[in-house]
Amino acid sequence: MNIDEEKARIRKEISRRRSLLSNSILSVIEKSVPELIGAIDDEDLNKELRNAGRIALYRSVKGEVPVDGLAKYFMDKGIRCCFPRIVDGNMIFCDCESLSDEEFEVSSFGIKEPLASKGPVDPKDIDVVVLPAVAYNEEGTRLGMGGGYYDRFIGAMGKDRPYLLGICYEFQICSDVPGNGNDIAADFIAVIPEEEYAE
Repeated sequence: MNIDEEKARIRKEISRRRSLLSNSILSVIEKSVPELIGAIDDEDLNKELRNAGRIALYRSVKGEVPVDGLAKYFMDKGIRCCFPRIVDGNMIFCDCESLSDEEFEVSSFGIKEPLASKGPVDPKDIDVVVLPAVAYNEEGTRLGMGGGYYDRFIGAMGKDRPYLLGICYEFQICSDVPGNGNDIAADFIAVIPEEEYAE
């Protein structure tokens, strides 16, 4: 099995596992994520979050770890939050003042994106990126959905890239996640333990 086939196998299996998470479980997880992040005893992570002026997050779909509660938590602390939008095949981030439907529209992929009228933020002004992912290995190498948007966005920033925070379910840690030179790795992965979503 080559790398592309292995990635496809992992994506299929993780997508299946995520599809089993009910809306009620996802709602509980959304409320618990801010507490999970706040309880992590990691000096580098805590320093990055404490000093962050702008944090990039995502709007979850198809069983991804819901981080709307975390976005609201950051917004309440006065931290600017920005979200991805795909423009001409590339990803940009746009600030949103809230998570209300007046600030977002649904893309052709079924993902909530900031309105087209919002201007992009300078990537250098993003201090932390909360990453969506299909899976990670123990070294933090990330497997995405295959579009390469995050890999290209973060790769283009070189050594000046922001701090990368992964949040995933326990079943998304896969030792056999293959990597190559273009795959980004999270600086820290917060893992939601299985008891949080077992029904």
